[in-house]
Amino acid sequence: MDSGWPTDRKPQLLFEETGICPICGKKTLKVSVYLYEVSYFGKILLFSGECSSCGYKYRDVRLAESQGPRKITVKVEGERQLRYLLIKSAATAVIIKEREYEMIPGPASTGFITTVEGILHRFKEALNVICSGEGADASVCDAERRWLDRAIEGREKFTMILCDYEGGSAVKGEKEYVTVEPLDEDCKKRKPEWLDRFTLQLG
Repeated sequence: MDSGWPTDRKPQLLFEETGICPICGKKTLKVSVYLYEVSYFGKILLFSGECSSCGYKYRDVRLAESQGPRKITVKVEGERQLRYLLIKSAATAVIIKEREYEMIPGPASTGFITTVEGILHRFKEALNVICSGEGADASVCDAERRWLDRAIEGREKFTMILCDYEGGSAVKGEKEYVTVEPLDEDCKKRKPEWLDRFTLQLG
C-alpha cells in the first residue's frame, strides 16, 4: 500500500517556475519544486503545479539526483519482494510482463512512493473500473482478478518492469531480485510523445 509522508521533516522550497501546460498549451502552469528527505531513499524532489488557465494539476516525486534513463526490473517470487519500497515518478511506465499489464504515463500521471504490492493494488483498481464498463468480458475479468489476488498474497511469480524515462524512480530490494540497465527498445517504444514536449517546456 502507499506509504504516506513522514512528518518529522519540512520540505524546502527550491524554486518556482512557470511552464507550458501540456493540456491547454498556455504558459500558465506554475510549478513549485521542493527538496525533501525520506528514509531509505534520501533526498527527493516534490513537484506541485497548477495551471491557472485550465485547472490542470501536476504532482510528482522523484529522486533528487537523476540516475539517467534506465530500465528497472523486479523479479517477484513471493511475499518478500512484494514489500520492496519504490519511488515511481510521473515519467515512469510500469509493466507486468506475464499479464501484459501496463501503466503508461499520461499528462495526468502523478509520482508516488509505494511498494510492489501497492502497484498491484493500483492495477486491480484500474481493472475494476474497466470491468464495470458495458461490454466487459466477465470471464476475463474474473480470471484477472483471481490472478491479482493470488499475486497480492504472494502466490504468483511475476516480473515488474519500470521504464524510467528521466531517472527519477528507484526500487529498494536485494540485487538478486532488482536489476538496473539501460532502456531497451520495448521501453523506448512505450514512451509517450507528450513527455518530451513537457520536459523541454518546463525545464
